[in-house]
Amino acid sequence: MKKPIYRVKDWNKYFEKAQTRKCGRMTWVAVPNKHDGKSFRRLMRHERKGDLLAAWILILQVASKCEPRGVLIDGENPLDAEDLADATGLDVDAFDMAFSVLIDERIGWLEKIEHHQSTPI
Repeated sequence: MKKPIYRVKDWNKYFEKAQTRKCGRMTWVAVPNKHDGKSFRRLMRHERKGDLLAAWILILQVASKCEPRGVLIDGENPLDAEDLADATGLDVDAFDMAFSVLIDERIGWLEKIEHHQSTPI
């Protein structure tokens, strides 16, 4: 069974800027600083909001270095919670929780895609 591929929803709209489009390998990521959106406010009401926010920022940082950017994949291999934990040091359960919470339509920051959909973001 293949692991699911997760993609940051609307990566190009929110996380790519003129400066990032000129870069090959990213060493930083632009993160919006809007705190009044429905998705952010809902996330902040979660009992484990700190873990979720940390996982989200780390997901963005890892996704910024993936090819294509915004898709949690290493070559042909989808990155799962254990891979992200190994790469960043945050607990596996925080990423597992983030995957389920962030793909929920009430937040909608991540999406699960089919393997053949991994290229377009």
